[in-house]
Amino acid sequence: MLASPVWAARDQSFPSEDAAIVQVLGVQERSGEAAETLLELLLSLDNTQANFVQTLLDFRGQILDQSSGSLSLSKPNLRWQIASPFIQVILVTQDQLRIYDPDLEQVIEKNMAGSDEALPLQLLLDPKQLLVGDYIISHLESDESQQFLLQPVKNQSLFLSVRLAFTNKQLSQLEITDHVGQRTRITFANVRSAVEMPFSTFELDLPAGTDVVRG
Repeated sequence: MLASPVWAARDQSFPSEDAAIVQVLGVQERSGEAAETLLELLLSLDNTQANFVQTLLDFRGQILDQSSGSLSLSKPNLRWQIASPFIQVILVTQDQLRIYDPDLEQVIEKNMAGSDEALPLQLLLDPKQLLVGDYIISHLESDESQQFLLQPVKNQSLFLSVRLAFTNKQLSQLEITDHVGQRTRITFANVRSAVEMPFSTFELDLPAGTDVVRG
């Protein structure tokens, strides 16, 4: 989860797993059926645009913060743009992560490699990492979608679990739970596949005087 506010966002409506019967069917090995199915779904997620609503919930399920924006994904490039309540752009190109905040007139640059905090972006850009032994992957039962639970093997991971839901083979929700029970829930809508995107989609037009901070 990024330290940036992009992962502390707001939601207006989202499918609730509390309303559906969701139950762990069984833990699969990373080379097992659950991992293979999830990998196939994530690999097919490319040349995709979508809108999203992001919600930060406390351990009781109370909304702490919300935001909304859009996603553009054309591997290996990704643009994550928050439109409300503030503007922020997160851009990934050539394994470099850039976080641009126009209000602060600042852009933060860092390397994606080995960055646990950028996990959601890494899952979308390089899902093959699911098979390197970092996660126990379980298949979840739901009447509304196909769901998977990822639990890090390493105790020092920033996350307790990651849940992904797919509807009609399109990513519909991604939820991250931390060690204090807070959940960052990202719900996708208007998902469009096979979209041709100009390279300018993955460029930043920085005003003169923008501070560049390298992390």
